[in-house]
Amino acid sequence: LIKLERYNIMPSSRAPVVLNVAEKPSVARALAQVFSRMDGSVDRPMRRGAAQVFVSDNVRFPSVLRQGDGRPTNGPDVPHTMITTSVRGHLSNKDFGAGYGWGS
Repeated sequence: LIKLERYNIMPSSRAPVVLNVAEKPSVARALAQVFSRMDGSVDRPMRRGAAQVFVSDNVRFPSVLRQGDGRPTNGPDVPHTMITTSVRGHLSNKDFGAGYGWGS
């Protein structure tokens, strides 16, 4: 788990925070570049450690709190803090119960 305090990447505002976890580092870099090119977005310096962590503030799109329920997301775009990182290595086992519907 990434500890936000450790990387000093706590949200700079009360905007919703979205954690994006890519399948590999190159995909995380590409996604972070998309966020950085959006009008009004502000990048913070990338953090390096065991994982690369990219942070973009003021990335504007329909509120994540209004998405996913099948209704139109009418309304203004709102700022979000986007934190992007990736995983490394290979999955060797799964630990999801039958309730998730992810079987072998």
